[in-house]
Amino acid sequence: MKLHIFIVNVFMLIGMLQAAPVRPFADETLFTEAIQAKNADEFFMRFGYMKNITTRTRHVNKAVKRKEAIRKFQQFNGMNITGELDEETIEKIKQPRCGVADFNESSRDRPLQFNAPGYKWSRKTITWKVTGYTNQIPNATQRSAFKSALKKWSDVTPLIFENTEGYPDIEILFARGNHGDGSHNAFDGPGRVLAHAFYPTDGDTHFDDDETWIFRSGTGTDLEVVAAHEFGHALGLGHSQNTESLMAPFYKRMDIGWKLHQDDITGIQSLYGVPEDQLSAPLPSPSNTSSGINNKLIYNIRYIITAIIVYRYILEMLIML
Repeated sequence: MKLHIFIVNVFMLIGMLQAAPVRPFADETLFTEAIQAKNADEFFMRFGYMKNITTRTRHVNKAVKRKEAIRKFQQFNGMNITGELDEETIEKIKQPRCGVADFNESSRDRPLQFNAPGYKWSRKTITWKVTGYTNQIPNATQRSAFKSALKKWSDVTPLIFENTEGYPDIEILFARGNHGDGSHNAFDGPGRVLAHAFYPTDGDTHFDDDETWIFRSGTGTDLEVVAAHEFGHALGLGHSQNTESLMAPFYKRMDIGWKLHQDDITGIQSLYGVPEDQLSAPLPSPSNTSSGINNKLIYNIRYIITAIIVYRYILEMLIML
C-alpha cells in the first residue's frame, strides 16, 4: 500500500513539474547581463575608464562607477552618451583595438584631440629592429610594412629612423598570450587587442600573432596601419578622441596611399617640431601682381614729386615777373 502511494506521488510530482510554466528567459537574460557587466568592468579597468576595484575598494558602488565609465567611453569615442551598456556600446567594446590604455594617471578627463602624455625621445635618430617575425607574411614584406609605417611619422617631423643589427630603440616582435611583459599586457587571441607599444624611452612594439596579418591587400588586419598607430605610442603619443585620427584606439582599414590625419600631425609636431627642410625654406618671392602694384605706386609717387617741383618753379617765375 505504501509503495502504491509512493508511486502515485511520484507520478503526480512529475505531472506538476511538466505542467509548471518554464521561464528560463528572464534568468538567462539576467545571467547574460551579469556576464556583460563583468566583462565591461574588466574592459573599462584595463583601458583606464574605471579605476581597479580591489579588496580595499569593494564597498564602492560598481554600478555607479560603471555608469561613469560608460559615459566616459562613449564621449571619448564620439558615441551617443547614454551611460548605459546598450547594444552600440557593447559592439564598440568588441571591435579590434590597440592594447594601450586610453587614459592613464597623467591623462586628463577631457584630453586634447591628440594626446601627448609627455614622453619623447631626446634625439632625432631612432633605431628599430624586428626580433620576432610572424610566419604569415614574408620577413622582407614585414620590414617594408614597418619602414613605411615609420615614414608616415618621419615625413612630418625631423625624426630619422634607422634599421639596426645592434640593440634598437624600438624592438618589434610578434607574440601570443602572455609574452613576458606582464599579465595585463597578455594578448587575447583573435580579435579585440591587436598590438601594443611602450612609451619612450622604451618604445618596444608587440603584435598579436593570433591575428590574421596582411600588408595593404587581402582579408585580415593591415600590418602597416596597426604598426603606424603603435609607433605613434613608441614616439610619445597617447590615444586621440578624434575618431578620424590614426591614433584613435580602434582599428580601421585605410585606403592605399593613406596619410596621417592633421590631428596626428599636430600631436607629433607638438613633441618634435616640423621637418628641418620646412624650417630652412626661403621666404616666398613677391608675386608678379604684387610686384606690379609696387612699381606702379613708386611711379605715381615720383610723378607727384616731379609735378610739385615743376609747379613751384613756375610759381617762382611768375612772382619774379
